[in-house]
Amino acid sequence: MAAVEGKLRRLALLEKWNLVALGLILAGVSLRLMLLKQHWPWTDSDEGVFGLMARHIAYQGEHPTFMYGSFYMGPLQAYLGAAFFHLFGSSLLALRLGLVMLFVLFLVALYLLVRTLYTPGLGLLTLTLLSLGSPYMLTYQLRSYGGYLEILLCGTLALLIATWLALSTSSTLSWRRLLLRCGGYLAWGIVVGLGLWSDMLILPLLGLSGLLIVLFCWRELVRLFPIVCMLGGLALGMWPLLAYNLHAPPGLDTLSAVTVQQQGPVPLHYTPALVWQQIKATILLSLPTISGNPFCPVSEVPVLRDPTSAPTLACRLIHLGWGTGYLLLFLVALGLAGWDLWRLGRRPRLESKADLQADLVRASARLLLLIAAAITLVLFIHSLAPLKWPSLHGRYLIIFWIALPAILWPLWQGARATWSFLPRLHQPGRAICLALLLLLLLFYGIGTAQAFSQTSTAQVYYQQDMAFVHRLEELGVTHFYSDYWTCYKVAFLSQERLTCGVVNQQLQPGYIRYWPYYWATHSDRQAAYVLPRGDYEVALQGLLTQQNRRYRLTLYGDYCIVQPEG
Repeated sequence: MAAVEGKLRRLALLEKWNLVALGLILAGVSLRLMLLKQHWPWTDSDEGVFGLMARHIAYQGEHPTFMYGSFYMGPLQAYLGAAFFHLFGSSLLALRLGLVMLFVLFLVALYLLVRTLYTPGLGLLTLTLLSLGSPYMLTYQLRSYGGYLEILLCGTLALLIATWLALSTSSTLSWRRLLLRCGGYLAWGIVVGLGLWSDMLILPLLGLSGLLIVLFCWRELVRLFPIVCMLGGLALGMWPLLAYNLHAPPGLDTLSAVTVQQQGPVPLHYTPALVWQQIKATILLSLPTISGNPFCPVSEVPVLRDPTSAPTLACRLIHLGWGTGYLLLFLVALGLAGWDLWRLGRRPRLESKADLQADLVRASARLLLLIAAAITLVLFIHSLAPLKWPSLHGRYLIIFWIALPAILWPLWQGARATWSFLPRLHQPGRAICLALLLLLLLFYGIGTAQAFSQTSTAQVYYQQDMAFVHRLEELGVTHFYSDYWTCYKVAFLSQERLTCGVVNQQLQPGYIRYWPYYWATHSDRQAAYVLPRGDYEVALQGLLTQQNRRYRLTLYGDYCIVQPEG
């Protein structure tokens, strides 16, 4: 009777935890919808490409396999945007509603994972932190860039399903249980396939979730039915990727595209100085940016209009302190996870075999999650990303958001532990761990407040962009040549009333993601040139001084609008 009452109390407590989790998720959604309603974050041409894809899916019946102009990033966000376009019409807000839905599903999956591997309390802390966040973090949750939210959702689901399969494995299976587990293996394969199609950055986490299945479910795997289910789900989830690569020309396959993205068109010649530069940039800029440092933001691409700070000594110290502290905490978490697993392996076999197996599964999953983050970090350091725009490219470390509870676990334990082996440090240790967790909450709250403080700027940018679109329409422009960061943004905001061809500073074809626009512009003899001042001024002067054709110049803000006459 006492055992039944204890179980009921635990269930009641768990229900309370779940209700609090639901409240935190709803609060996070509300914050994001308020930001989106005020046009924050401001849009750019990368998002414009996804908006155009969504329009073509919704209204023209297109079914793209990848983001326009790439061979490795699945356009799931564009398909979701197309669905919301059918409901609410084509708009920037409708495009972004799909991102909110993906983020909500990620939070639910992450809470279930943390509750399974750690404690519900740590799950609530993680939800609280991720419901907030720095402007950089919130931007990659609310601006349609493709791949990143899919990494979060599919990576978390893959590890959650793998953990469930490992915890529930059994030597004897009824037909009903067999079907349930087949469904689990099939679901894991689908999630993994969808994740690989979306973005290859997810590969370390997916691979290690598969390793967890191999380690604890190998008795089932030798029966072959789980392997058939996993392979079937994998093929189903990544079918568009497989179908493309079966007929892809050499050099245009996904593997080649990912290799170029990682190493650049020319392989790097690694030297100790170069490696040190990569490590330093990662610690000073990439890690602080992706982990939510709200202070001293760095914007390496001025055209994106993101806030940036002066490289003062104070800012350098903040970046160094945050990056070093975060890296040390990660290494401590990695070491403790390995120690916990080693200690479990040496535990006397006196307790229940089922309990020991469950503890081994949880400890292994914790360690594998941190190893996936470590592999991601090593690959990032080894790439071009920290050498070119290390702050902007911090998004390639987005797996660290999934690993956040694992990284915080030492602080969570320290804030609650008795520290019996160091009684004199008991109270100071708990106070330090608790203070660090509270500071992190405070800093994430500051970051969220910063995002809301930028909403007036976002509305100004949106009004300026729309005024620019209206001005081009007043001038009679329908097709125009422009730079990348103007072209696709204007095309989407104008609902494709204006279409464009991207050109470089010599007015030759530039970074073109959607060739039909370029060919339509090229075939229009009345196509205008809408180019930002500065880098394009030499080419524009040459255009205006041509003898065989006359052009009319209109200045608008930072743009030169050159239209042919006659």
